[in-house]
Amino acid sequence: MKTAVHTKALLRPETLRLVILGLIGVALILAGTFLTARPKMRAAEDAAVAGLTEHARSIEAALEEAIGSIRGVGKVRVKVTLSSGPENVYAENVTRSMNSQTETLEGGQMRQNISENEVSQPVSGRFGSSEAPLIEKTILPQVAGCLIVAEGASSSGIKEDIYRAAQALLGIPLYRIQVAPMKGGR
Repeated sequence: MKTAVHTKALLRPETLRLVILGLIGVALILAGTFLTARPKMRAAEDAAVAGLTEHARSIEAALEEAIGSIRGVGKVRVKVTLSSGPENVYAENVTRSMNSQTETLEGGQMRQNISENEVSQPVSGRFGSSEAPLIEKTILPQVAGCLIVAEGASSSGIKEDIYRAAQALLGIPLYRIQVAPMKGGR
């Protein structure tokens, strides 16, 4: 009998209106959270991608200039791929402790217990009104591969010079470098 009374009370128009308004309010709050969070994340992602693209372009430009100055190479186009994004190394406060304890067992034997403990905590700094972890250094992304298209790459001697120059400049193994002759090349 009590459940029938409670069910009738819940189905009253005033109660249903309150429940519906509450659900609409929760939906609006959730929608607002998702809509404001996504542009901020996208902006950070776009900035990171733009930084990587700029880094790759600067490497390509330097390679084009250097390889283009080799005798017989002619026009050069270079494309590089990067292994991953930049990596930040954060400053840490490291505390190390060592505890040594010696005890004598029955029969005159000695036993030594040594325990070592290391605790590291990130170091943070105040930048304006916010506090953030302190970046010790940023490791730029490494070149994963390189394609070089050159007019003079039809000649095996020039092709070898291009391979050696690219390997020396990029510091990557030969199997990650591809040299091809340009369309209409010599």
